[in-house]
Amino acid sequence: MSIELKPNRNSLLGRTADITIDRHLGSRNIRHKNATYSVHIGHLSAENVKAEKKHMVYILGAENTSDTFEGMILATILRRETNSLLLVAAPTGKYFYEPQIRECLGFYEKLHDSDYEFYMEKSCGVVLFKIEDGVKRYLIIENRFSNHIGFPKGHIEFGETDKETAIRETLEETGILADISEKFSTEYVYNTHTGVKKRAVYFTAEYTGQIPKLSEKEIVRSWSLTYEEAIKKLNYPQDMIVLMEAHDYYEQKRKSSQNMR
Repeated sequence: MSIELKPNRNSLLGRTADITIDRHLGSRNIRHKNATYSVHIGHLSAENVKAEKKHMVYILGAENTSDTFEGMILATILRRETNSLLLVAAPTGKYFYEPQIRECLGFYEKLHDSDYEFYMEKSCGVVLFKIEDGVKRYLIIENRFSNHIGFPKGHIEFGETDKETAIRETLEETGILADISEKFSTEYVYNTHTGVKKRAVYFTAEYTGQIPKLSEKEIVRSWSLTYEEAIKKLNYPQDMIVLMEAHDYYEQKRKSSQNMR
């Protein structure tokens, strides 16, 4: 399949490409004799791309490979000082997100004025609830910048697990240290108008006491609502589905507990 390098870099994201490897993982850097490459580096195969010059490709997550490689393009990097376009690829079905890509390639790109665009973004959050007078109430917050009314969540950082990100973001936004001990988790994926594919992962956790002071940097206001009230307040359909799934999970768990008595 031939790929045409169009001015719109987003047109490349998510595409599968054949890549010829020039420098293998662990080989010595020609300019820096004491340094070795921590990733494979190659270029799009000539028969695979319509372009006047080669475009360098960083390859992540492919420890063992030959001189040719088929992968998915997960990011593009534009070096502004030379107006050169570089690509980032990984084995099909193996995803790397913004902080992971930046961390892995920081050694190479720190000397350049580099502009990244990513195919996948990942955020993790927690559906927080508390029991008041026998009624389950959910904590809903509104983001100051996006006007998103939903649950506390944020972007995953390099080296974090999904749960670690969810706990950290919830603590930063609400002051609540979430105890994610339940087996429930759910996720959804959606595409933005720019072509970026976003993945959101949610867990659940119960909290007690009053809501601590919320982050004034990110959060405008909050509500402690019943399930029926929360469904009406949420303004993203995906968050409504998450709440429905979390609510159903606890309802089934409660009924199972009653049947065992």
